[in-house]
Amino acid sequence: METRTILWGKIAAGDKEAYADLFRDFYRRLYNYGKKFTTDESLIEDAAQETLLIIWQKRESIPVITYPETYSYSIFRNTLFTRLKTQQRYGAENTVAEEPEFGIDHIIISRETDTLTTQKIQKALAALTSRQREAIFLRFYEGLPYEEVASTLGITTKATYKIVARALDELRQQLNMPNGLLIGLLTRLLG
Repeated sequence: METRTILWGKIAAGDKEAYADLFRDFYRRLYNYGKKFTTDESLIEDAAQETLLIIWQKRESIPVITYPETYSYSIFRNTLFTRLKTQQRYGAENTVAEEPEFGIDHIIISRETDTLTTQKIQKALAALTSRQREAIFLRFYEGLPYEEVASTLGITTKATYKIVARALDELRQQLNMPNGLLIGLLTRLLG
């Protein structure tokens, strides 16, 4: 797939093939992100499709958006939460996950052969707050820069640095390893 910058530019220009490429790639990423907040697959699918439809409808404004992927995650997150609130308001079954799971445990297990290390990492990640896990997921799994993580979470970049730093510090202490090694491990396992 061509670079994302070129792809977003083509979408902004109305290129339907570029939009189809984005849809195929980004739909899965939005779906996986949505699974962190709810188990209702149809709700996630609807929110992902609505997000991608909004991207197409507002494609002409994309070039002025500094981080189009973060913009997309923000639209998706807001759409999903609005749908969840509506669903809860009308007495639908509560499908919100009590503790959002970010798939990090599964990713680590599938990529790490050392069972003991994997279990230690799982335990350390589970001890983080849901906000810390979300920031770690976006930063190391999605590879987003701090500015985009901040925009997605709706907080300042400075707050994002603090959340990630505290999460890394807690992981470092629990796993008894230096930050450099921890960051390398997270990047390798989640990237």
